[in-house]
Amino acid sequence: MMQRIALFNIECYSSSEAIISFIEEHHDKIAIVVTTDRYSSKHGNLLQQIITNYRRSGFDFVIYLTYNFIFYFWLIYLSQFASSITGHKRKHFTISEICHKYQIHHVKTSNINGKDIIAELKQANLDLIVIYFFDQIIKKQIIQIPKKAVINVHAALLPECKGLFPVLYSAFKNDKKFGITIHEIVDTSIDSGAILAQEKLEVDNTDYSILTVDKLVNNQGIGLLSSVINNFDDYYLKRTPQMLGGSYFSFPTKSDIKIVQKQGFSLVNFQDFLSDFFE
Repeated sequence: MMQRIALFNIECYSSSEAIISFIEEHHDKIAIVVTTDRYSSKHGNLLQQIITNYRRSGFDFVIYLTYNFIFYFWLIYLSQFASSITGHKRKHFTISEICHKYQIHHVKTSNINGKDIIAELKQANLDLIVIYFFDQIIKKQIIQIPKKAVINVHAALLPECKGLFPVLYSAFKNDKKFGITIHEIVDTSIDSGAILAQEKLEVDNTDYSILTVDKLVNNQGIGLLSSVINNFDDYYLKRTPQMLGGSYFSFPTKSDIKIVQKQGFSLVNFQDFLSDFFE
């Protein structure tokens, strides 16, 4: 059984439910959780990132990111306040709150490869590093830390749709074939390591937004990841190299967004988003 795990994540709506579930289920194994400090990094502050994303990807994509990374936190705090008034049980929590609940060390950083983070990871005596919806590339010094392996949970059917926003690109670059892949990381190449496990996800509701499918795909990853964690040696021995080819995508262009929308997908749905917090 795996005993010491580090978890890396960029906290947002797309992955939050999955991440919280994973921490709840495996809190006795998790030694440290590292999340991205998105707005004190090389990407620039919040305003600079909004301007960059608007110029590159357009207004609708900026709204999608705003729901995912900003409105999500606002609604968590609003639901926390509403719960204190009404006494109703809260559904959503921040990663910091869950880590505090289980006394798990939580670090927020804009540089995962910094000396201070590397020192903390080494001190944690790790068997495994789990990367789940994370936006930073780890380097050799971190890859070599765990005794067993570094694995990544990617929200697409690799080798298709490597890179950023895999669900969005699965919608129109992979014929709406959605799924989750758990693969090994052995170097700084992106989403290219041997596959330990993979599952498809049937999305038969055409009214779903990309943001909602984001959450559904990431939620599906929890059961698969737990199976890998609990039977790691078996999965690791049977891991298979990725087939040659596949596809890689970075940030979408304005034309990419228009194609997604022409195929019937909205990027966000306000009613679905709000009801997730206050149903």
